[in-house]
Amino acid sequence: MASAVAPHGCPQPRHQTLLRPRSLRLLRRLLPRRRRATALKRLTLFLTEGAYRLLSRWYSDPRPKEDVRVAGLLADPAAAGLEDLRIGSEKQNQCDDMYSPPLGSLPFAATLRVLELKRCNLKPPSARLAFPRLTDLTLRHCFALEGHLQVLVDNAPALTSLVLVNLRQNSPEQPGSDKTIYMHSTFSLRLRCPKVTALVLETHYLGWHELDDPANTGIELDMPSLRSFRYSGYPLKLSLASPAPALARVNLDATRRDHSVQQYEPTSRVLTRFSSTRALKLRLDNIEDILAGRTILPTFPNLKLLQVHGKCKDGDRSTTVAVARLLASCPAMSELRLRLEMSHHYWYNTEEPAGGPFGESMDRFERLACMSSAHRDAVQLDGVSGLPNALTNSKFVCLETTLHKVTLQFKAREVNCFQVRLAKFLVENAMVLQEMHVDDGSQFWSDHLSHKVARWRAGAFQARNL
Repeated sequence: MASAVAPHGCPQPRHQTLLRPRSLRLLRRLLPRRRRATALKRLTLFLTEGAYRLLSRWYSDPRPKEDVRVAGLLADPAAAGLEDLRIGSEKQNQCDDMYSPPLGSLPFAATLRVLELKRCNLKPPSARLAFPRLTDLTLRHCFALEGHLQVLVDNAPALTSLVLVNLRQNSPEQPGSDKTIYMHSTFSLRLRCPKVTALVLETHYLGWHELDDPANTGIELDMPSLRSFRYSGYPLKLSLASPAPALARVNLDATRRDHSVQQYEPTSRVLTRFSSTRALKLRLDNIEDILAGRTILPTFPNLKLLQVHGKCKDGDRSTTVAVARLLASCPAMSELRLRLEMSHHYWYNTEEPAGGPFGESMDRFERLACMSSAHRDAVQLDGVSGLPNALTNSKFVCLETTLHKVTLQFKAREVNCFQVRLAKFLVENAMVLQEMHVDDGSQFWSDHLSHKVARWRAGAFQARNL
């Protein structure tokens, strides 16, 4: 058996070792022997229920009792200088069956730098116990009473990186109550972290009845030092209690996982809290979602990179309006990445009969394949039509002055789809464009359209007398 023990001053092991309950006794025997020569710096535990609970065999007392083996291991003098602690336990349905790390009495609290807990019941340390060197805190599928997380964060003044994945919270029970607490699916988070620079939030297991109650959902953050923010999950209400002027990267996944839920926060309203960012990666169900609600998409004066992934509707005016809103909101954008997929109900995403647009295009492709490149370039293919007036009649600052690079990803089954028309529009109107990368998932771009780009560009510049 190999333990997660690294000698002081020696390189850390490249791979973590999972410590299972049957190994606890052996590790306890090894620690005293190594205590004089080495110090335990990094420890990873994966615990089954039997590692921290003694299950009673008597039906008269079915509730499990605490086992002191794990707590004794953490309290061993050999772990007094521990810097990295990671604990994971089996998935359970009730918080009473989850492991509760003894955060209130860790002997290595003064040296701990990294703490990662998975499927644990979080109990806060006492107000007297501090984590002065803790910089990285990760909680995955953990349970906590409201306020416990804030106590832990307050006791870690050097905390800079925080990861919260499906954190479950519940209100404290009244004193003297013997009610069993179950893990609730509500997500209402109010958190103050003065020095946190990187925050990751994920919420994926909320129920419809919790989401339809606005009082139980919402995120309010007070993080003035925030530089990187990533959120994945339901489009909840997001607010920043204080400005974050150094915020440089925002990664927002606002796809709806339950379309029967009606109380979603509009994407444009969520984005108003992050208008100072310099890089925005946005994932939506449909790019038309940015038009939902009455909130106008904010202006991003510092934004250099915009990346959007979502479905779109061919021939739908709202799709064009959504793209126009994005371009108008990013006057300083230098790089645009769009990954646009056709909505699942769009007709050419299904099996089509022979002779449809895809079949006709394949016929053209087969005829062109046997031609020389010069002859092929002279063949007149079906034209690519323009976009609606929402784009063609508007002036976009980024197209005139800053947009240098465009990347388009999509899957097309006809030459004249929305994404191809958008590529044509950008080639013709982005005056300082230097690079365009197009991946259409088929043969259209490389064999049907690439030779047209130069003509589109030349024709547009000739029309402007450039």
